[in-house]
Amino acid sequence: MEVRLMAGQSLEVGDVYVVNTREKLYVGYLSTGDWKISTIHLYVGACNSLPVDGAGNLAPENFPHKVEFTSLQNFYYVEIPLSLLPEGCVCIAAHADVVKVVGGEIVQRETAFGEGTTVGNNWFMKFDYCIAICEPPVEVCYKDETAWAAGTRYVTKGNWATYTPYVANTTVNIYAGQNYLVGTATFSEVVDGKVTITLAALNGAKLQDVAESVKIQGYATPPPAKNPAPGQFTTYKGNATTITVDAYAYYGLHFDVQRVVDCPEL
Repeated sequence: MEVRLMAGQSLEVGDVYVVNTREKLYVGYLSTGDWKISTIHLYVGACNSLPVDGAGNLAPENFPHKVEFTSLQNFYYVEIPLSLLPEGCVCIAAHADVVKVVGGEIVQRETAFGEGTTVGNNWFMKFDYCIAICEPPVEVCYKDETAWAAGTRYVTKGNWATYTPYVANTTVNIYAGQNYLVGTATFSEVVDGKVTITLAALNGAKLQDVAESVKIQGYATPPPAKNPAPGQFTTYKGNATTITVDAYAYYGLHFDVQRVVDCPEL
């Protein structure tokens, strides 16, 4: 959440930001232009517990979070454990003493508040923030697979490995386990005898965390009709996703990947 930091009721001198994680809430002050922050007072909590004086006006001096800076600041944030706050929505009163600095001299001093609704009989303000519920991350399970860029099979029976004819500025699919789409490979034009192959993942798949998850073999003519040995590919072996290799008429593009699968029931 973002609200304006208003000084003297009508001067916009910065912003107040609020965000929360699963464990903490953060309130940040950011001044802009020639304005600097000298002191902050902050209240975050139940609306019926806002610190007020006898006239019902906000009393910043009684806010629980107070920082007086030894040097003027442009940015500062306060972190508060959610365990100390009520559930749901809270009231935030974000006060700051600000100064305008021109040519190294303070030319103006003002009281500032995060913009919201007034409390009591003066213009001092508070605003509401509803704590976001951060859902736990969804578990993702993977299965190790062998993948090839789509093309012509090396052999018609048994091994389903495929090699791909080179066509400039084209994209071919990459399949794991023969028919599960896990990514694409895009060929560039030939430049100085080189072709750049750019890989992109699809459907949540990723390369395995191994030394040589990408293996490429270039062929001047269609490869012989026999099962390929990716471990013996010589054109490229590594983990890069943007690869520049010598130009060939055909390529065997082999990958060790992880594809997303249903997680086992506990």
